[in-house]
Amino acid sequence: MRKKHIVILGSTGSIGRSALEVIGHHADRFRVVGLSAGRNIDLLCEQIARYRPLAVAVQREEDARVVRTFTDGRTMVVAGNDGLIEVATHPEAEIVLNALVGFAGLVPTYRAKRS
Repeated sequence: MRKKHIVILGSTGSIGRSALEVIGHHADRFRVVGLSAGRNIDLLCEQIARYRPLAVAVQREEDARVVRTFTDGRTMVVAGNDGLIEVATHPEAEIVLNALVGFAGLVPTYRAKRS
């Protein structure tokens, strides 16, 4: 069976963490291609080490610089709303799970649906 490629928006929140836990139990069925996080950069770096996504979005550029040093160029790291849209519409994404709070996830989800 071919793995489904998934993006988790809000991967460090409770819904995102739960989704990644399920994915971890079904690694034969899913490939994480994208993650996004707000402020919990330490947990995001742990998730990057475990799931090795192709793309990651964070809110602030200064956090993106920190994450870039952690990934050694293996993962595309972007920041801000445009970065969130870029991860949500990643060409390899087949499933996008929006675990963001409130309005923050509306535009990325809409754009992912249209892509």
